Amino acid sequence: MKLDDASLTLAPLPDVLSHGLVAVSTFGLLSFFCSTSLFAYLTWRLVTWRLKSGANNPPNQFLLLIYNLLLADIQQACAFLLNISALRNNAILVGTPTCWAQGWFVSTGDLASSVFICAIAVHTFLGVVKDYRLPSGAFYCCIAAAWTFVYVMAAIGPILHGKDFYVRASAWCWINAAFSIERLWLHYFWIFVAMFSTILIYTFIFLFLRTSARHSSPSPRVPLLHGATPLMILYPLIYTICTAPLAAGRIVALAGHNVPLSYFVMAGTMIACNGWLDVLLYASTRADIVFSEFPPGEETGLETFAFMGKAHRLGTVTTIEAGNPGERTGSRLAKGRRRNGGSRGGGMGMGREDSVENLYGLDRIGIKGEVTVSVDVAGVNEVRRDGVRRGGVTPGGEGTERSWDARSGKSGTSFET
Repeated sequence: MKLDDASLTLAPLPDVLSHGLVAVSTFGLLSFFCSTSLFAYLTWRLVTWRLKSGANNPPNQFLLLIYNLLLADIQQACAFLLNISALRNNAILVGTPTCWAQGWFVSTGDLASSVFICAIAVHTFLGVVKDYRLPSGAFYCCIAAAWTFVYVMAAIGPILHGKDFYVRASAWCWINAAFSIERLWLHYFWIFVAMFSTILIYTFIFLFLRTSARHSSPSPRVPLLHGATPLMILYPLIYTICTAPLAAGRIVALAGHNVPLSYFVMAGTMIACNGWLDVLLYASTRADIVFSEFPPGEETGLETFAFMGKAHRLGTVTTIEAGNPGERTGSRLAKGRRRNGGSRGGGMGMGREDSVENLYGLDRIGIKGEVTVSVDVAGVNEVRRDGVRRGGVTPGGEGTERSWDARSGKSGTSFET
């Protein structure tokens, strides 16, 4: 097959590529290093957990999805990392093994990354909204089906068109511009399906969490709702910002319009950031699963989220309020001093003991205490999370209500006098 000028070897590189591909390669290298490091760490963890716990305790499903996403990000990073070859040769050489490998990794890496980010969105929807977890057998079948789909889509083109399939495509090697149908239906159609599905799913989860937080009675679950809600914007936002520019540029080129090389350099730099941003995002927001010392439990719901490291694993919060609704005296335990305009001493600051004494000198005393305790007991073979929630307590000790929630792993105590 005779190649057109846009698909032939480009030598020497124009200035826009000789400078722009430096950024693409640099971020590709960063993504490769971050993704490979976390992938190797999780591989070591999974092997050691399996040796200690045996085959009866399957790994956390969300952890395995992150593990597969990292494998996809490694392939995507390899694609843009190979631009170092073009910089070294001052040319994009068509027909070389490097060019073919770059085209292959672009096809598999981009599509696999989109598929597994969409799979994480679906899994998050099931865990957070439906409180449902797939059986292990069905889950493993879904992962196998996802990888089979990715590699079948990538293999169809080379099988049909041979060595002419991966040639220069503007700024790097990818699918020949003459095969526009294959570009659309073997690659970008599915990327856009995954992208819009991910956005819709996280939008629904976001609205669900907002509604639940607004209408939920005070309970240990409410902070979880507020903490997880921002993530439902952050997850699809980062993915869309990184992926959409290159996908949009290819579609515009597919429609017959000219897209400058500078645009592809910018879009390539952004999508090359996918790997290290995924590592940063999921390692920081799902750290309880990713960096667990012991095999994480099977939880995949709200209790596994932590926005910017603000998850509360252990701790006690107690609030005491006293006085009339209009003139209420308050004391926050664990604080040394607090001002009280209606107290003795002419409104001057008072110590903790004076504050407690004053509570008993008021006509109306309202004490509202809220104690939130989360305890994780980790064993070698399993991690158990138990919780107790205690209801209203009267001074006589009557009216005590207890409920057990083994799934949430949170316990709360509230009392009024």
